[in-house]
Amino acid sequence: MKEKISDLFNRALSGKTISRLNNDFVLIENPEMDGSIEFPFKSNTVISIVVRSGSMACVVDMAVHRIDMQGMFIILPSQIVEKILFSDDFDGYCLLLSSAFLANMPMTNKIPLLANIKNHGFYAMDRLAFSALENYFKMAQGVLQNPNGYKHEILTHLTIAYFYGLGSYIHETATGSSLSSRYDQITNRFLELVRENCHIHRDMGFYAGILCLSAKHVNLAVKSVTGENAMKWIERYTILNAKSMLKTSLLSVSEISDRLNFPAVSDFGKYFKKHTGYSPREFRNA
Repeated sequence: MKEKISDLFNRALSGKTISRLNNDFVLIENPEMDGSIEFPFKSNTVISIVVRSGSMACVVDMAVHRIDMQGMFIILPSQIVEKILFSDDFDGYCLLLSSAFLANMPMTNKIPLLANIKNHGFYAMDRLAFSALENYFKMAQGVLQNPNGYKHEILTHLTIAYFYGLGSYIHETATGSSLSSRYDQITNRFLELVRENCHIHRDMGFYAGILCLSAKHVNLAVKSVTGENAMKWIERYTILNAKSMLKTSLLSVSEISDRLNFPAVSDFGKYFKKHTGYSPREFRNA
């Protein structure tokens, strides 16, 4: 069955100025949400939100972010967004890059950079770093708004330079901070594995095996860091994936059950109702 495209190119965002190169590169100045999008959702774009002044709040992969300082928040296509809100006095930019545009950029440090972004999301920036970031957005806006037969090539090279600069800034920031504790490292890796695999694996043995630790040790680390036991996080991510597919796809409940690796649709229904109080169909129609 064909899936409904849940992106932010043609839905949910308006702004003072919108400049675009097809659906590959969309730059919005002073973005606003118009309320038309269904949450939770997975975007098929890389979303970069630059906060110049004002504030924003969002919930991504169940992490709550409230931002009222200069910097940039990045959301990757694999992440689940539950909420994005901008204050009335928000001033900044929103950049939407298609996965195809990003995939065609020849960068040697792209994979570790994207892994860092997934773990952190928001990067506060000092005056010099923010000035460099703003220059990139202004140059990209200029390219998009003026006639030029090489827009795609120019934007690609500008964006490569931008990501290399971001990578350097992230590296310098990370090396200047203290190393996280062993429990933090175990927890971060466990949550990353759950985000990537909970649609197939919901047993502690799988995750403990990859981490080469006992399930008891993993649970102790996760509960010490987050206050919740490890199975609770597996259940939360599973339900979040289910909610996203129910709200932002045309897949049937049976097809969603298959994608989440439940033995039968009735098992999926019982699991979903146990954790939400609704049947899958009730939630979809709410």
